[in-house]
Amino acid sequence: MERREQERQKVSLSVEVLDPPHLGKVQLRTRDLSKKGAFILMSRGKCLPVGRVLSLRMPGVLWGEETSTVSARVIHVTDEGMGLQFLDFDF
Repeated sequence: MERREQERQKVSLSVEVLDPPHLGKVQLRTRDLSKKGAFILMSRGKCLPVGRVLSLRMPGVLWGEETSTVSARVIHVTDEGMGLQFLDFDF
């Protein structure tokens, strides 16, 4: 049984990966979002390895801003994409 600290909300948002730079500015979609992280849809072959830290730009309407830039760590990878944990983000 899966146990989570925060409830996930099914939401599709446009997310831009700013770093690592070798990816370029990649536009992706979220599958779900919580206060602690997000699941980003992308093919397994393009996912970053578990433990890698990346920088994202997301719509900030959830946080009262036009856009937000956050750091996140890859915590798991599946055939559908990668699960991220936000590192420098507080509601």
